[in-house]
Amino acid sequence: MKKTQVALAALALVASTAVLADGVAIYGNADASAISGGGKTSFDGGGGYTTSLIGFRGSEDLGNGLKASFNLETAVNLGDGGRGGGSGGNTGLFNRAANLSLGTESLTVTLGNILSIAVAGAFTGATAGAGDNLNVPAVVRLMPAPGVVSHSGGPSGFFIPDALTISGGAGGLTVKAQTRVGKNAETETGYNAVTVGGAIDVINFSIGHQQSTGGAAGDYKTMYAAANIKIGDIGLNGAYAKNTGTVSANTYMFGASYPLTEAASIGAIYARGVAGDNQTSVNLKYSLSKSTVAYTTVSSFGNGAFGTQYSNTNNGEIGLNAKNVIAVGISHSF
Repeated sequence: MKKTQVALAALALVASTAVLADGVAIYGNADASAISGGGKTSFDGGGGYTTSLIGFRGSEDLGNGLKASFNLETAVNLGDGGRGGGSGGNTGLFNRAANLSLGTESLTVTLGNILSIAVAGAFTGATAGAGDNLNVPAVVRLMPAPGVVSHSGGPSGFFIPDALTISGGAGGLTVKAQTRVGKNAETETGYNAVTVGGAIDVINFSIGHQQSTGGAAGDYKTMYAAANIKIGDIGLNGAYAKNTGTVSANTYMFGASYPLTEAASIGAIYARGVAGDNQTSVNLKYSLSKSTVAYTTVSSFGNGAFGTQYSNTNNGEIGLNAKNVIAVGISHSF
């Protein structure tokens, strides 16, 4: 932990003093909230509306339509300034993204640690949380064992290390394929996924399949379909997944959002997980600016929230028997 904190401090110093090269940008979120449930209230510095993180990305035009780009991203806990959640158990410095891409407008190849394309596709059906953000706990219930891949930094959750990802687009559709290139030990997990996404009129959709083999996740498969649509001012979203293998269950989620005023909006989402691990969340956000929002999220969990996903990162602490959880916080993006 001390090594990670020193590295994060060094990153912050470099970012604050160095002149970035052309085409390189720093981005991130700072999200802090008070979270309460089961008779216990604590500080959550990892993310209730967005995930607290800092990242670096850049690109270079190589000519003839070819472009090289990179992405380095790490989760941050505002509670102590150390590594945050939202990246499984990966204790590496850039635990959310560390990859390099080469491609054109129609075809891109990416190498390195990157978000699972199946999970990214499922996010298409999770857009009603707090108005317009992604409800991560709902996706965890949709895909209860989402290709957890052990590696030297620990389980990586939604993020796939040693990944080869190919993305191509044509006719309004985007097709992606992803695989983990080799395994470093017999205890680690292989991973393969393929997705298709696009839009039909005003409906955004994604369908796909993922499979993990061996290691912490065991043999696990998911086939999913997700979509969102906006009808007037009302946003609707939903997703369905058929999970087999280590976890065998049909799971789903659906939600809606509506703007109350120009600055305020309300959203609600329901997720049906495995064996009663269900979630109902109602969210209210108020935009203080284009980059800063204040939010409140009230959630109810069928089996109780302790030991399961109750916020984006679970960096806060709640009581052992908590079934109802409330978070009040502020999120700023840069």
